[in-house]
Amino acid sequence: MRNKELYIAMPVYNEEKSLEKCLSSLNREVTNLGLRVQTYLCLNGCVDNSHTIADSSKKKFPKLNIIILSSSQGKLKAQEKIVQNIPTNKVYVAFVDSDIELKKDSLKNILLELKRHKELLCVGAFPEAKKYVGVNPWKKFLDEILNIRSRYPRAEISKFDVKEYHQLAFQDPQSKNTSPEHELKSKIFFHGRLFVLRSKDYWKKPDKESVVGDDSYLPDYIIYNFGKNRIRIRYDSIVYFNPFVSIFNHYRAYKRIYYDLKILKDAYPKFKNIRKHSQMVLNWPYINKKGSIIIAKFLIFSLIRSFEKLFFLFSLNKEPKTIWNYNLKN
Repeated sequence: MRNKELYIAMPVYNEEKSLEKCLSSLNREVTNLGLRVQTYLCLNGCVDNSHTIADSSKKKFPKLNIIILSSSQGKLKAQEKIVQNIPTNKVYVAFVDSDIELKKDSLKNILLELKRHKELLCVGAFPEAKKYVGVNPWKKFLDEILNIRSRYPRAEISKFDVKEYHQLAFQDPQSKNTSPEHELKSKIFFHGRLFVLRSKDYWKKPDKESVVGDDSYLPDYIIYNFGKNRIRIRYDSIVYFNPFVSIFNHYRAYKRIYYDLKILKDAYPKFKNIRKHSQMVLNWPYINKKGSIIIAKFLIFSLIRSFEKLFFLFSLNKEPKTIWNYNLKN
């Protein structure tokens, strides 16, 4: 790795239930890497015990070299504060959500990918929902429906031809959770839960305040300004997130995404072609080979998403940030 250093950027907003587990999994990854790490936790508007947990984690995980920052509420504002505090543009920067846990070697695989392929500016992880471990049968059912895409990476593909975005698929093929044939049809963007930039120079905050999602704007910005084949997903780099077990919470999360994409389309017409190629559909030829139970789960999932999109159409004129105006997370 360059200079044997790594900077980690972690915005924190009311994550008292998950922050320590996230840092513990990150600490395990860093220990195995043998790198000198600087971790920035930026608390943005927390009203829970996140600050106390962050402070105690400085001693509990000394290899992370945690520095605590603060900013006004908003993930992008927290990321901006962290980027401003990173003293060099010569080192990789890992952006990590504070409510996830990293699977073993997830960060290592991403860093090796950046080392192997100098043309890549960003490598992202693949998010997978944890399994619901409660006893509520309704929540167990919803877990198996609402989170099904994350457990079958090959079940979703791009709506349009995106081969020109994936030139590494056959040059350096992946075998875990994907295949060269699937990667040629896979998404051209990365997810915000874990991604690593080659330099802080490639992080860019939208100049339109209403665009609120880092993983909505940043992939388009990179592709538009630096060209195709600058982003890759490592399907063997897994990060686990808390499963959706409520249709309301699922809709609330995707409503934010729908708003982001609508505003991105309206505010940045120059991204129009990239936005088109970012559309995803279910890979029914693949799903149909998984058996009747899996097919039925995907059908139910598709029905729920159809209703969510319909509900969203009736709320286009509402302020998108209002859906995040809550103090404590569930």
